[in-house]
Amino acid sequence: MDFPFTSGISSLGQPRLGSIYDETGTPESGYEEHGPYHCEDCIHKTAKDEPFCIHPKVIGDDRLQDRLVLIDNRPVIKISMERGCCKYVNQPLEHGPEDKDADHGKNE
Repeated sequence: MDFPFTSGISSLGQPRLGSIYDETGTPESGYEEHGPYHCEDCIHKTAKDEPFCIHPKVIGDDRLQDRLVLIDNRPVIKISMERGCCKYVNQPLEHGPEDKDADHGKNE
């Protein structure tokens, strides 16, 4: 029996089943600084241009506790924007030029 929903499970914040990236980086979150994606592309940061991860699996990763800092009493992990990557990287959705309603009423 084919289960088509398993191929899209990464969109739920879980790594794809059988992904080669499940085996790289730290055992808990897969964070490393040699990945195919980069933290700068991810939505799990305090802000788009700030090098701090807020993903709970990365914050809870035992091997990253030396990078743990508090920002406004919130635990975050200091990451490398250019080289860092983990198995929970999630890129923001981008609206194509054909999506005229992407501005949702913003003035030009």
